[in-house]
Amino acid sequence: MSIHIAGHQMDVGESLNTFVETELKALLEKYVGEIYESHVHLSKDHHEFVTDLAVHVSKNLAIHSKGQAGDAYKSFGDALSKLETRIKKYRSRLRDRKRHSDVAAISAMYSVFNHESEDNGADTPVIIAEMAHDIHHLTVSEAVMKLDLGDSPVIMFKNAANNQLNVVYRRKDGNIGWIDPTKCSN
Repeated sequence: MSIHIAGHQMDVGESLNTFVETELKALLEKYVGEIYESHVHLSKDHHEFVTDLAVHVSKNLAIHSKGQAGDAYKSFGDALSKLETRIKKYRSRLRDRKRHSDVAAISAMYSVFNHESEDNGADTPVIIAEMAHDIHHLTVSEAVMKLDLGDSPVIMFKNAANNQLNVVYRRKDGNIGWIDPTKCSN
């Protein structure tokens, strides 16, 4: 288990470093067991401390949480309690090794380019994004679990029921949306 602790424009002292490492190890050993790695990023935003936690539970599953407070220790405690809530919520699924052992992945590459040749309007935003992403065979409930655990806005997956590409996403009202092209076609 490796824990990487970093501070952005601030010095993470020995006391805070030891506190973060001890508390995070205790929580992860209690609920998760063996993990690949964890990243703790501490920063100061005006008068508040912000802590970002990323715990890589398996090769394809990362759990994220974020905490804010006026004190660095309280900020980490807030992020840690959110992480604990997420782990408790999905603990039975995380411990089910069978679900994660037979996952086939397809590699996909997404590219969005600036469409300046189509529209030269001043209000056209410049969009440049490129990322590699593995698309896994998942059930809809597993995709929603990854959406919640990863604190992601959207997850694309290959539906285990019909072998089609599907998308689950977090709506502005806080609910989950599901796009299944096989149900949308006429």
